Amino acid sequence: MSRMVRESEVSGLRERLFFARSLLKQLYSDESAAVGQRLALRGAVVFHLYSVLVGLARQAARNYQVPGYEDLISLAALEQAFQRAEVRAQEIQVLATARADRADLVFWLDQEIRAAVGAAGLARRPTPPGEGNDLAMRAEDPYAPLAHGDLERLEQAARRVEALIEHCGAYMEEW
Repeated sequence: MSRMVRESEVSGLRERLFFARSLLKQLYSDESAAVGQRLALRGAVVFHLYSVLVGLARQAARNYQVPGYEDLISLAALEQAFQRAEVRAQEIQVLATARADRADLVFWLDQEIRAAVGAAGLARRPTPPGEGNDLAMRAEDPYAPLAHGDLERLEQAARRVEALIEHCGAYMEEW
């Protein structure tokens, strides 16, 4: 995978979103691909979407001259850097609110990345999707590359990230 978005303007973030959508389209279209390839594609989509959010936060940190942001690659660490510097940025407030809301797809992306860093990588879902039916959860194949609804959730996450680019991009362009 390519490197995280660094020192880029909004156009670089849109490029990263384009990559995520392109990989998601490939994931939709190639159902006969090997399990490892589908897991890698899913992981790449999650990575690219999350890196857009990190890119937004890093751009805000650069604009507000937050010390020590250069090596930070998680939303939580960037939020803490803003708190330590006692800097309030609208972009960070929007991202922090989204990351704290369990119903927001930014929260889901953050959890996916945390699970990937702490476990065997993006290859495994941190928790099986639950429909309230314990028997269905036990019957789920833990090695299946995608759970029911994963493609839709990834598509919704891409739309959410795009909306955040539009929303936060206005703040970034003011600088």
